[in-house]
Amino acid sequence: MTKLLIVNQPLNNRGDEAAHKALIRTLLREIANVEIRVLFVDCYSPDGMRQFTIKSPKVKYINITSFWWHSQIGPGALKNGLYFLWKFHPTTHDIKKQYKWADYVICAPGGICMGGFQDWNHLYFLQWAKFCHKPLIYFARSLGPFPTETSDNILFKKKSIEMLKYFSFLSIRDQKSEQILDNLNLKISYHSTTDTAFLETPNVDLPYELKLLIKGKKYIIFVPNLLLWHYAYKNKGSKEQLIDFYANIIKNTLEIHSNYSILMLPQTFDNTNEDENDINFFREIANKVNDHRVMITADCYSSDIQQTLIKGAYFLIGARYHSIVFAINQGIPFIALNYEHKMEGLLNKLNINNCGISLKNIFKNADSILDEFKTKISNINKLHYINYALAKDISISNFRTMQKKFNL
Repeated sequence: MTKLLIVNQPLNNRGDEAAHKALIRTLLREIANVEIRVLFVDCYSPDGMRQFTIKSPKVKYINITSFWWHSQIGPGALKNGLYFLWKFHPTTHDIKKQYKWADYVICAPGGICMGGFQDWNHLYFLQWAKFCHKPLIYFARSLGPFPTETSDNILFKKKSIEMLKYFSFLSIRDQKSEQILDNLNLKISYHSTTDTAFLETPNVDLPYELKLLIKGKKYIIFVPNLLLWHYAYKNKGSKEQLIDFYANIIKNTLEIHSNYSILMLPQTFDNTNEDENDINFFREIANKVNDHRVMITADCYSSDIQQTLIKGAYFLIGARYHSIVFAINQGIPFIALNYEHKMEGLLNKLNINNCGISLKNIFKNADSILDEFKTKISNINKLHYINYALAKDISISNFRTMQKKFNL
């Protein structure tokens, strides 16, 4: 029996859901005698965990409820190098049991928690693998950048480098993250890959109400991004500016492709934070456009359903990383509105940079971005697109390499 513990699983995002489900399903399919546990501590979203759940007797989702002062004894002790405190707290005892049970620890696929978001909890759960002397697999993630402007930045970078040197298997899903890792000059080996969602291509039966929504319609998928939650855009502009920008994206698209409707797919769900609530933001954009051809799905539909909807689209416009992953996975054209280096890094890896437009200066130079967009949207059929199978082949190869390394 091979026992796998998965940690640092993000929730409430359809992209993270797709990566999680693809990984779990592939592990179940490829490893005959396997038992998987997915660990959460004080899960902030029980409904999110429920929606991510793969129902199998071989998979168990564990949510540990912490006791007093765990954040100080846990991540706080990590920041201050006081690891001995982990020996004296009931919550850390419960966490340790899960790591001791495992043969291998896998850090779930995801974004730049080790880097831009400077997530100390992320490092904390990685350190537990090292503390328990377990092989640690950092699977198909992005990382960086590592700023050094503050003492906290410097410390986070130092602790991150410690973990990078400990990993038993390290695979990076975008070229920009690879460049950041190369520039650290750590002389550690890593595997170049693509997103874990490419491990499978879901195609499911759509719910009746969605079939009714798109019946008889030709449609284009649009996935905006509120951005204000992101460290690179905080306090740089306003929600109203973003609504105007995205409304213009829709108007330009419908002007050129007048026989099509726009279908927006919320990527986040169950978010009480207004800056991370897709469905309300999408409604505000639609109200601004005020066109009957603009449609929004509810935010309750799974990543499998979203990918099936995307498969039926003419093309996709996406300001979310996984919306582009979904388009590539389903073999449809797209325009990527790149808000973070992981998106540009994916396009770099697949040699399709001409499919992307940078949003870096969206609050300073929105008109220029819209001009570039209009050029691309007018020539959507002339853009050079990828051999879509390449992204899948790279992802599958990465999984096989990991499988072979540990004889799974």
